[in-house]
Amino acid sequence: MKTVFVSFFTLLIVLVFTVTGTKASKGLTCEQEKTLVKPCLEYLTKKTDAPSTSCCDGMKQIIISSPTKEEKRAACKCLREQGSQIPNLDKDRANNLCKECKIMSNDLDCQKLD
Repeated sequence: MKTVFVSFFTLLIVLVFTVTGTKASKGLTCEQEKTLVKPCLEYLTKKTDAPSTSCCDGMKQIIISSPTKEEKRAACKCLREQGSQIPNLDKDRANNLCKECKIMSNDLDCQKLD
């Protein structure tokens, strides 16, 4: 009986982690998005002339992780809130970040999602 309970309990834990992992992979939290965008701050505040590879990779990850319109809106909201807290943020650079990263997608064009 004890063996059956342990096996059932182990199976339950695996199932919970599998379901939780599946849900988490569909979208990012705002905190995760902020972490992915952090390498862009040097560029967005004119401390560097071009966005870093890690900045562009982070932007790509945000776009890939936001397949639905609702997730895109949430990502935009998060990034706007983040941007409003950054002193010396160059809005032109922020608006052109995808272009500078050579991301040929309008998937995260926040102005079109409003």
